[in-house]
Amino acid sequence: MKPGEHEDWVEPFRNRLVRRAAAGLREQTGRLAVARRARRKLRDLVARSSPPNWLRTRDDLAFRYLRGDGIEIGALYWPLRVPGAARIRYVDHTGGDELRRLYPEPAELVAPDVVDEAEHLSKFEDESLDFVIANHVLEHVEDPIQALHTFLRVLRPGGIVFLTLPDARRTFDGRRTRTTVEHLLRDHREGPEVSRREHYEEIARIIDSVPEDQVAQRADEMASERARHHFHVWELETFVALLLELQLPVDIETVQATGFEFAVILRKRPG
Repeated sequence: MKPGEHEDWVEPFRNRLVRRAAAGLREQTGRLAVARRARRKLRDLVARSSPPNWLRTRDDLAFRYLRGDGIEIGALYWPLRVPGAARIRYVDHTGGDELRRLYPEPAELVAPDVVDEAEHLSKFEDESLDFVIANHVLEHVEDPIQALHTFLRVLRPGGIVFLTLPDARRTFDGRRTRTTVEHLLRDHREGPEVSRREHYEEIARIIDSVPEDQVAQRADEMASERARHHFHVWELETFVALLLELQLPVDIETVQATGFEFAVILRKRPG
């Protein structure tokens, strides 16, 4: 082979290889781009068709933490979905017929297995349960400190308290005064009747929007009905401040804000 002949055929061959590689890379890049677009479309479709974020969060936490025998308080029309490893009974402050009268929703109501008050759970023995679920319950309870102590009383060591509460910043309670730790401690110490009237009047003014000259009458009506409105109003931070102040024998496993509510998972310490 004469000098220079090698370059005459090698260079065109190298150029063809480069062009083929470039074409292959463009084709592969195009396929990847199509796949990425398809994945994005699928993700968006799933996001539009899945349950709301707060409901997915509840499901995820329930399947992560709930096992054994437990109760859900105040399930009404929205019972928590629990894993197969969880055996559950439903508790409410009155029977199914009265609950339907109080909460006339066009859906199927979960009739309680046990009629009992959240603050006391007097029909349950000490350390007899593995979990207690109370979704949007504590804001309706006049003495939530007593309720938290009761939940822990009926739990075995290592048991779970599963709580969700409305975040006042994202609900109709937004204009109401946040419940302070001092307020709750006073109610627990002196009895909730010391502030009951104050709660009813605030609800009449802010939630019912009645004229000032009718606030007293509306508060009287709620008192005669023993209405179970939102006695207490929290944001995530103010509720966690209460837990820290109480120094309960628990580990805070999870605190998670999801839209209009927040979730708190507590685990009872042994001993």
